[in-house]
Amino acid sequence: MEGRAALARLNERWRGLSAIHRVSLVVLVIASLLALYYLGQFVRQMNYTTLFARLDPHEAGAIVQQLDSMRVPYLLQDGGTTIQVPKNRVDEVRIQLATTGALGVDGAGWELFDKSKLGITEFEQQVNYQRALQEELRRTIVQMDEVEAARVHLVLPEKSIFAEAQSPPSASIAVKLRPGAELSPDQVRGVVTLVAGSVEGLTVENVHLIDMRGRLLSGDLSQDTAAGIAQSHQEIRRNYERELEQRLQQMIQRIVGPGRVVVMVTAEMDFSQQQSVSTIPYGEPQVVSEQTVREEREGQGTGGVPGMDANVPGPDTYPLAGTTQTESYLREETVTNYHVGTLQQTLVQPPGELRRLSTSVVVDGDLTPDRAAQIQEVVAAALGFNPERGDQIVVAPMAFDTTYQEQLEEELRRAEEAAAEEERRQLLMYAAAAGAVLLLLVIAVVTALVVSRRRRAEPEPQVEDVIPVAVAQADTAPADQLSEKQRDVRELARQKPEEVAQIIKVWLTEK
Repeated sequence: MEGRAALARLNERWRGLSAIHRVSLVVLVIASLLALYYLGQFVRQMNYTTLFARLDPHEAGAIVQQLDSMRVPYLLQDGGTTIQVPKNRVDEVRIQLATTGALGVDGAGWELFDKSKLGITEFEQQVNYQRALQEELRRTIVQMDEVEAARVHLVLPEKSIFAEAQSPPSASIAVKLRPGAELSPDQVRGVVTLVAGSVEGLTVENVHLIDMRGRLLSGDLSQDTAAGIAQSHQEIRRNYERELEQRLQQMIQRIVGPGRVVVMVTAEMDFSQQQSVSTIPYGEPQVVSEQTVREEREGQGTGGVPGMDANVPGPDTYPLAGTTQTESYLREETVTNYHVGTLQQTLVQPPGELRRLSTSVVVDGDLTPDRAAQIQEVVAAALGFNPERGDQIVVAPMAFDTTYQEQLEEELRRAEEAAAEEERRQLLMYAAAAGAVLLLLVIAVVTALVVSRRRRAEPEPQVEDVIPVAVAQADTAPADQLSEKQRDVRELARQKPEEVAQIIKVWLTEK
C-alpha cells in the first residue's frame, strides 16, 4: 500500500505541472541519462590500455575469440585493428594469449612435428617441413626492432638423382617496417644471409627481400664485389664529410647564431692499400773470416840492350860482359769477411688515407674582412688544415633566401591556429552542453519550488469533519447492504485515516 501511495503522490505532482514543465522535465531526464552514459564510457576508456595495435583482421579475430573465452572485457578501436583491455589485466592477458598460442596465428613452426600422424605421405611431409621452416624464419625476422611483420616464401625443388636437372632453391621475404623505421644495408645483408644459411643449397643471390611498398631491399647485394667495395668506400667518405660538417656547423653557429651558416666539406681519400718492405743495417759489423795472400821472389837474369834489335830473333849472339840484371817481386793480398746485422721493416698503408680537404663556409649577412679571417682560422684549426696537401678553405658572406622557410612557418602557424580553434570550438560545445543541462536542471528545480509554493499558498479544504461523517454514515449502513469494495474502503479508512484524508484532499483540489 505504501508503494501505491508513493505512486499516487507522484501522479499528483505530475498532473500539477504544466505542459512546458513536463516537456522540460522529460528533456532534462534524457540529457542526464545521456551525460551519465558518455561519462561512463569516458571513465571506462580511461581505465583501458592498448593490448595490441595495427592487427591483421585474422589476428584480431583470433585474439577477440580468445578474450571472449577468457571472459576478459575489451574495446575495439581504429576499425577493429586495435584492442584495449583493462590496465590492471594487460600483462596477465598477454601472458595467457602467448601461452594459448593465440599470438602465433600466422602459422605453426616445428610444433607441426610434435605429433606424428600415421599414413602421411612424403609430399605432405615435405609440405609440412616447408611450412615449419617458413614460420621459424618469420619468427626470427620479426624479432628485429624495425620489423613489425614479415612473410617468408620458400621454393624447395624436389631432389633429383641427376645433378644437371636439379633446380636451385629460392626465397622471397616481404617485411612490414614500423613507422619511420628503415633497414640499414648491414641489416638487409644479415637477413638475407640468415635465410640463405637456413636452407640447404640456397645462395644469397637467390634471396629477394622487399618491403610492403614494393621496394627491393636486397638489390645491392647482387652486385659484383668491385661495385660493393666502391659503394662502401663512398659511404665511408660521406660519413667522414658529414661528421666534419656537423662539428663545424655547431661551432660556427655559436659565433654567428643558429640558422645563419652552411658548411660543406669535400674530402678526397685514397682507398688503395700499399705494402712496402725495407731492409736496413742494424748494429756494429763483426769479422767473420780473414784471408791473406803474400807472394815474394828475388833472382838474376841476362838480357841485351833494350830495344827492338835486341829482342828480334836473329843470328846467335853472345851476351856482352857486364850485362847481368837482378829481379825482385812482392805481392800481398788480404781478404776480410764481415757479418753485418740487418733490420727488415714491412710497412702496410691502410686504405682511406686523406689526400685533400676542401671546405666552404657560407654565412648569412655581411662579414668584415677581419671577422671572415677569424672564422677561416678557426675552421682551419678545427679541420687540421695542411697547405702542403692542397687543402683549401673558403669563407663567403651571402644573404640567405628564407622565403620557403617563412612559408613553412606560416603554414605551421596556421595549422596551430586551426588546431587551437578546433579545440576552443569543442570546449565551447562541451560548455554549451553542460550549460544546457545545468539550465534545465535549474528550470526543473525552480518549477518544483514554484509549484510547491503555490500549493502552500492555496487554502486547504477543511475535511476534518467529512471523514467522521462518512465513517458514521458507513457505520449506520447495514453490513449486508455494503459491497465488497465499500467494505475494503471502510477498512482502509479505519486503518490509515491520514492517507485516505490526503487522497480526498487531492480529489477536492482537482475539482
